[in-house]
Amino acid sequence: MSRTFRAADLCLIAGGYAALAVGLWFAGSAVGSPILQFIGFMAGASTFVPLPADAYVLSVADDYPALTIGLVGGAVNAAAVLVEREWVMRLVSHPVFTRFQEFVGTNRYVGWAENHLFVGLVVGGFSFLPFEPFRLVAILRNYSPVRYAFATFVGRGVRYYCYARVGRLFAVYGLAKWVVWASLALFAVGLVRSYFRFQSTGSSGQGVNELEQRLGGDE
Repeated sequence: MSRTFRAADLCLIAGGYAALAVGLWFAGSAVGSPILQFIGFMAGASTFVPLPADAYVLSVADDYPALTIGLVGGAVNAAAVLVEREWVMRLVSHPVFTRFQEFVGTNRYVGWAENHLFVGLVVGGFSFLPFEPFRLVAILRNYSPVRYAFATFVGRGVRYYCYARVGRLFAVYGLAKWVVWASLALFAVGLVRSYFRFQSTGSSGQGVNELEQRLGGDE
């Protein structure tokens, strides 16, 4: 990694990006432009921040053609992952992540993911297969930014195009709002389950011990 850890840089990147995303959303709301709101929301949802992007796409599917939503959503995702890449690369350059970087460099599963990274990013981007692990490997293994952004654009663009088509179909039958609320409910349930799972793992120390054993076993 060629980046240097500086807390001020992390705050500046995160703060500037968050301000841009929120500003775009409010600007869209002020001028009555759903596409600006869409860009602002997707800018935040395209990072590791857990926002219900799919439900939002369903909710705006009737505002613009599905192709526009797919192209814009894919482009915003591609830009967002590059900003996120800079932030994460600076974060993991801190000495506390040295052992973790050694693990990433020697683990056979990470090596497999790296060898199939473009396909993994595209497939994970449009399907329900895990997308985040491939994103993390792309960042930590310094994968080509151009290929990373393009794979994200293709994968996420196809996903949002399909969701927009489905959203328009639901809107025809007056089911769109119910589908959106159901998606949000499932999203909320997933967040709550993840929180309690993290709490139980963290309190018992089991997760830390597990990670240490894996790190030691794969070195």
